[in-house]
Amino acid sequence: MDRRYFMTLLSSGLLVPQRLRAEHHVVSVDPLEMEFDLTSLQGRYTSLEDFYVRDHFAVPSGMEAATLIIDGEVEKPRELAPADLAVLGERKLGAVLECAGNRVGSTGLVSNGAWSGWPLKDVLGLARPTGAAAYLCLFGRDGYKRSVPLERAQADGILVTHLNSRPLTHRHGAPWRALLPGWYGMDSVKWLERISVAAAPLPPEGGTYLQTRQTPSGELDRQPLPRVQVKSVIIDPRPGTVLRRGRVEIRGLAWTGAGKIDSVEVSADGGGTWQTAALDPGTDLEWVIWKASWELIQPGAVEFVARAKDAQGQVQPAERDPQRLDGYTNNWYHRVHCVVV
Repeated sequence: MDRRYFMTLLSSGLLVPQRLRAEHHVVSVDPLEMEFDLTSLQGRYTSLEDFYVRDHFAVPSGMEAATLIIDGEVEKPRELAPADLAVLGERKLGAVLECAGNRVGSTGLVSNGAWSGWPLKDVLGLARPTGAAAYLCLFGRDGYKRSVPLERAQADGILVTHLNSRPLTHRHGAPWRALLPGWYGMDSVKWLERISVAAAPLPPEGGTYLQTRQTPSGELDRQPLPRVQVKSVIIDPRPGTVLRRGRVEIRGLAWTGAGKIDSVEVSADGGGTWQTAALDPGTDLEWVIWKASWELIQPGAVEFVARAKDAQGQVQPAERDPQRLDGYTNNWYHRVHCVVV
């Protein structure tokens, strides 16, 4: 292991005890992409050590002075230090954060956390956006940037300083990061150092984060990604598990960016018949923990399937839209194959 690789692992927090490493699936080291094993969840929230990581560029080195620049379409450009922000009221909320490219399965780029920090609306108020303000251009110290509508950020956006009542770690964006609850993770810029208030968004880089469909005429229809889509996953039993005949409990998680999960249904015959699962609901924007039981009588292969519906009436689709050409918003049915003996 060369020194650069070792230092990357050390700074990212991957050199941790074996118990914690077992909860991770490292997809990439540079930039770091680390999935969370949902089957290892203890309680409602993902621990800070196990929270998923999806970086776009190399982790910025060191911990420069914590300041936040706000400029652009504002009456009073500011360079804010922690003491300037400490006068603002704190906001806390529980919310799922999911990468737009998260796949379907029980290991992925998704976690549930208890977030706290300052409301972005109040932070922006210190600089007083002008009437021309329509977008926030968020710039991270790693070089990543993202535009979000001002209305979205002011509705419930947070400048996060703590996760699960603990200060953010460096790999999670310390000293602060943005959080846009209910929207995919690409909007929640880490290591945030500058907010430029603008009348128009930054130009998309190479069509990044666009929902792309091929129309019947062969043309490409590109649209911005929607809120986090309704989704459920099975976390127990795991694929390939050998089960004894009799009553078996199926457990899982479900979430949506549109508020609360209304219901989850589970099938043990590949979707032929369904039964309603019991929910242990959280607050809006958190995932819910669900469970159901099924009487397995016949030996052989069994296919468990889960599907969810949220309070806005959105229903999890059975399969991927065949016209989609991008790799985002993957939320079709999760299927788990097991064997009954």
